[in-house]
Amino acid sequence: MSAVFEFDDLPAEAESVVLEETKNTESGYSSEADIAEPRQISSDEKLYEVALDESYISSSLNFSSHSPNKIEKVTLDDFEILKLLGRGAYGKVMLCRHKATGTLYAMKVLKKASLFVHAKNVEHTKAERQILEEVQNPFIVQLFYAFQTNDRLYLILQYATGGELFTHMASEHMFTEDVAQFYLAELLLALEHLHGLGIVYRDLKPENCLLDGDGHVLLTDFGLSKVSLEGSRANTVCGTTEYMAPEILLELQYDKSVDFWTFGILMYEMLTGYTPFRCNNKKKTLDAILKKKLKIPYYISADAKDLLIRLLRKNPNVRLGTGDDGIQKIKQHRFFRKIDWNELKQRTVIPPIQPVVTDPLLAENFDDVFTSEVIKETPIETIDLDAKMQDYFLNFSYVAQSQLVMKAMEGSRN
Repeated sequence: MSAVFEFDDLPAEAESVVLEETKNTESGYSSEADIAEPRQISSDEKLYEVALDESYISSSLNFSSHSPNKIEKVTLDDFEILKLLGRGAYGKVMLCRHKATGTLYAMKVLKKASLFVHAKNVEHTKAERQILEEVQNPFIVQLFYAFQTNDRLYLILQYATGGELFTHMASEHMFTEDVAQFYLAELLLALEHLHGLGIVYRDLKPENCLLDGDGHVLLTDFGLSKVSLEGSRANTVCGTTEYMAPEILLELQYDKSVDFWTFGILMYEMLTGYTPFRCNNKKKTLDAILKKKLKIPYYISADAKDLLIRLLRKNPNVRLGTGDDGIQKIKQHRFFRKIDWNELKQRTVIPPIQPVVTDPLLAENFDDVFTSEVIKETPIETIDLDAKMQDYFLNFSYVAQSQLVMKAMEGSRN
């Protein structure tokens, strides 16, 4: 029997949730939301996370176990840092160039000491690194390299020259339904892939949706994602206030249905220019998410209105997307009737937004608050983490298979 969800009273735990706004202050590559103290997950929940006392589980591409042609690990010396793209709570993201190949990447740098202020931050970082290695999808940002120094962790990611979807949304104020339909459809394919791997994303918002140079979406920032065993649920309070699902606020057990709530919030924001439950303070916003009836502007089409109502049902048991065939039901909704899902998956559909990229080195689609900063040489931390803390990041180093193949081909030509 399905659980009965009550939304009349906001619990004290949820009232005390304080999550800092990330808009206008962080790049989508590095938009970590502050995380409230989680409740203990019951022992019979069978939830899987990368444990702090275990090293990274690698898919045969980790140099520690497999080294075709004994190719050496990459280090910081292999990259030239060019511009700042964004800054988050625990580190920053920079545009960098691989010296040997000239390829541009986004370098995400995290300070180990900052992560250890709260143990959950380390878990989230380990989960992000693990997920990025396992995920291979054209609508999800790709991890190419990972390495570490004594005091920092480095993720070398696909450089999305089109910038954040949020920037384009802010420029247009709101999207037409055809534009929203395209980007929501690509994001739905990304979520479908993640859910197929047992990954609940939990942090869908415009800042985490990047665009490549052609205008296709790239989902990024997996710091709040959770890998779970089939049928398992979570109850950790995390996310960005105005996107949080009711069941997360109530600290009830939840599953992938939370991603369809945030999908609905994002759809609403694309079509109207604002989120449906945002108020002038966090307490009122939390109250509105739990109690306020969804109001949809008159100019929204009947099909879009119907989809929003079905996605933003406060009871996750009846929310569209719930169940084994949930995503298929969303894809079959009339709002997406113009979408050819096969063509979209092959990326043969021309995106409605064509980012202006005169020179990828300029990072012109990122906020100049960051890109105009003068890059200074990062000082070496004098703080020493003890051996146990360093052990948390065993086997962090990684090189994508595509990079190994390229190196092998270069070796054969030489």
